[in-house]
Amino acid sequence: MHRRLRLPSGFGLAVCCACGGRQLPAPPRAEACKVVSLSIVATNDVHGQLERLPIVAGFVNNLKKARPDSGVLLVDAGDAFQGTIESNMNEGAAVIAAYRAMGYAAFTLGNHEFDFGPEGPANRPLGPGDDLHGALKRRIAEAPFAVLAANLLDASGRPPMWPHLTASTEVTVRGVRIGLVGVLTENAAEVIKRPNFDDLRAAPMAPATVREATALRKGGADLIVVLAHEGGECTRFDDPLDTSSCNPNSEIFRYARALPHGMVDVIVGGHKNAGVAHVVAGIPVVHAPSNLLAFSRVDLTFDPATRRLVDSRVFPPHPVCTVPMEAGCNPGIYEGAPVVADGATAAAIKPALDAARELREKMLGVVVEAPFPAAKHGETALANLFADIMREAVPGSDVSLGNAGSVRDVLPEGELTFGKLHHVMPFDNELARVELTGAELTQALEGSLTDEAHGEPAISGLRVKGECANGALKVTLTHPDGAAVRDDEKLTLATSDYLALGGDKLLTPLHLSDARVVLDTGKSVRDALITGMQKRRSLRPTDPALFDPDHPRIKLPGMCPVRCPK
Repeated sequence: MHRRLRLPSGFGLAVCCACGGRQLPAPPRAEACKVVSLSIVATNDVHGQLERLPIVAGFVNNLKKARPDSGVLLVDAGDAFQGTIESNMNEGAAVIAAYRAMGYAAFTLGNHEFDFGPEGPANRPLGPGDDLHGALKRRIAEAPFAVLAANLLDASGRPPMWPHLTASTEVTVRGVRIGLVGVLTENAAEVIKRPNFDDLRAAPMAPATVREATALRKGGADLIVVLAHEGGECTRFDDPLDTSSCNPNSEIFRYARALPHGMVDVIVGGHKNAGVAHVVAGIPVVHAPSNLLAFSRVDLTFDPATRRLVDSRVFPPHPVCTVPMEAGCNPGIYEGAPVVADGATAAAIKPALDAARELREKMLGVVVEAPFPAAKHGETALANLFADIMREAVPGSDVSLGNAGSVRDVLPEGELTFGKLHHVMPFDNELARVELTGAELTQALEGSLTDEAHGEPAISGLRVKGECANGALKVTLTHPDGAAVRDDEKLTLATSDYLALGGDKLLTPLHLSDARVVLDTGKSVRDALITGMQKRRSLRPTDPALFDPDHPRIKLPGMCPVRCPK
């Protein structure tokens, strides 16, 4: 299922003709040109960072001005809506407004697009008439560009029949036809809060891509660009052909290798808070770190005479700001000129920024004495603080767990505002209480600490020690006084509804009955954090009660995920 989209003149793709070594004006038909030059500019994991979008639009404007005979295709690889007050308040409508002003050609669904659940304040259905996907369906309907999900299936195994949602699309400008396919991470069910994905599933990405790309090629598409909400991790970007700094087993690399040679011309990824700008199995694969810290770019040269791609150039992720956004965001020079924020995009997001300003600037009466670092892997004072407060907020709890992905950024120094806290923990999760045994918690932690996908959880109330034995990780739990937790000991766990309902697969292997999972719908995790921080009044990351490197709460035989030698 795909649709064709013809962009208006001056939008999306244009044509560059290089004849006899000199630039000539574009003729009426692309077929008369020797080559066509195209730039794909891509964003991913924007997470509602509205204030950065006019700046990104400024980069795109500079590119168009510097290369007036070249085309610019602007696309996004998902997780655009959820993450900031100004976007969450309108469930992503402000992002759609900005993307409309910027001229995006296509967008693929990410896992966090499902976070809002029904339209309105409830983030999961509370009554029989609530639509699990009401907020997302409204955003899709509002988008003037293609919204893609080729591997999204409903309970019957068919694509969901949502208006304006499609598996692929085609952009045609001056004879150059580009097929666009969108796919969602295959582990979507593990990273989307139940029940917001219970009636859906994500099929394998490669077969869905091959199906759509084959149909697009047969229909006449010259190039295929995939928007894949899946990613990898690399640390060096000086040579796109050198992947030695990358995780070779990352999902986006395995996906690229699974595609038939020549089927796909570019993959735009996302999902991971890391960058990729490399050639994998002959395919340029790009994505930038999350929260719009940077954007990606791939330049293509197409020969309309042979209808073939003749060259590509992969650029490193380009920072949006040369100084932090809080310090004013100097975007610097791009394509030979200073980058100026785009006025039309700024006007599109202004109502949302104005509506969120009062809540964002609300003072919480808490002083952060020094920045609290954040990290997905390894124990941090910030994650431990959050775990401590959750345990305090659920009366009678013995232990609490927080997932690594819920802490999104550094907690900055100074007077704490609601906006700063929301930026660090943007998810509207609720507190939950889970009844389980010592043996069950041990089993859950052994699985989590060896899971590459999700990072180690934060814990409060118990100590965890992991050791390798017979090629497997064995976990022992102790109380603060050093007493061992018995296998049959009954424990009350405080956590988020995300983890309690199966998020990150932490508790899924335990097959807990519904009676053992109690959701406190009257108390959100964020509200509990505010109350707990206000009781403390001041926060210090070097407080040994939060993190003592010599006596960590979780002691492992190596970095998480733990790999025990066979």
